[in-house]
Amino acid sequence: MKSIYNENRYLNGDIESLNVFNKCRDFYIKKKEKSLEDNKELIDNYNIYLDCIADELLKYNLDSSLDYSIALGYLINKGYLSEDLVFNAKETDKEVLGKLGISILLGSGCCRNICDMQEDIFKRLNIDIMPYYCFQGIDLFNRGKDMPANHIINLVEYKNNLYGTDLYNSCILYHFKSPFVMKSISSTHDESLRYKPYYEMMLDGKSLDEVKKKIEMFNSYSKVKPISYFEYEMCIRNEIEELLFSKQDKLKEFNNKTKVLRKDIINKMNSK
Repeated sequence: MKSIYNENRYLNGDIESLNVFNKCRDFYIKKKEKSLEDNKELIDNYNIYLDCIADELLKYNLDSSLDYSIALGYLINKGYLSEDLVFNAKETDKEVLGKLGISILLGSGCCRNICDMQEDIFKRLNIDIMPYYCFQGIDLFNRGKDMPANHIINLVEYKNNLYGTDLYNSCILYHFKSPFVMKSISSTHDESLRYKPYYEMMLDGKSLDEVKKKIEMFNSYSKVKPISYFEYEMCIRNEIEELLFSKQDKLKEFNNKTKVLRKDIINKMNSK
């Protein structure tokens, strides 16, 4: 029997799969609403902190959503948004459902924490962003269809194309090879990402029709030639990271200016 995670099953209207996803969605929504209510003061402070980050990024006069993605990835991974200027990319046991990015302030977080913070900050910057729930692995043909999502990245537009920005894994850039598969623009990176739309139905409340329209959109982007690895690494990523590297004192100053606010958020998190 095919797994309920096999998109060929639930996209064709399999009732059993859709019922499972609907029940999971209802349970998740209630749990998320309770978390947001129980942590209102904490989240209010975190939102102020997000405003500070967005204002800081605007100071660098970046040109594109891709530039902002790289810059935010740099700030996160270099620890400028965390306590004691230390961040470790790993699973964390301290999270607030509905505001997963808060964990980054404590100095650790995985893909979902980073993507959540990126989404919140990009909303403040009026930059379009789209979550991409996926199964990450090499053997996608044989295993990917039946596997649950194990990774998330965010999609941004650049030069009339849609790319996946993986800030958790050193800002790897992905492009669409098909409606369901993304590949790194680097020929030396073997892993692929397989789209898992059921997660959007469960966590983001997307309808089956909305998911199908998104698949059509991904298909159109799979026909667009991506930028080269050289252009991304040398002309975009390196330039942004060199700019930020040259501003280390300014970034440390930002970290110090927000220290009291961040510490208050961290204390509230640790007292949970």
